Amino acid sequence: MAAKKTAPAMDFIVDSLKKNNHASYAEILDAAKKRNHLIYPIMYGRAKALLGLVPVAPRGQGRKGAGAAAVAATPTMAAARPGWPAVVKRGPGRPPKAANATGGLDAVITALKEGDRERDRYRRALEQIRGILETIV
Repeated sequence: MAAKKTAPAMDFIVDSLKKNNHASYAEILDAAKKRNHLIYPIMYGRAKALLGLVPVAPRGQGRKGAGAAAVAATPTMAAARPGWPAVVKRGPGRPPKAANATGGLDAVITALKEGDRERDRYRRALEQIRGILETIV
């Protein structure tokens, strides 16, 4: 059977917080450096959570979990009217999804024409730069 792995730096932080639960990260960091332990702020926060010094939400109940539950509880247009497609709200500033994302022969042709226009514009700019450089040299 595998033995339990211990992290001496984490044990040091927990012991330090047990002695003084108001110790700041900087104080514990200085003490850890004297004992040649490398610690990070996340370790300090987890040790405080482990000792119950800071409030901790149960896993899955945080910001993202609450948002998913709220979205699941919100009736969609499909639920309101059977036969309608589901409506998914997008974040502010994001355009709505296209109804037919593959409908795009026209979109492909437009993109190709736009690319040709850009290529021609850059080519003209390079020719102007070449002309300027030839007059200088």
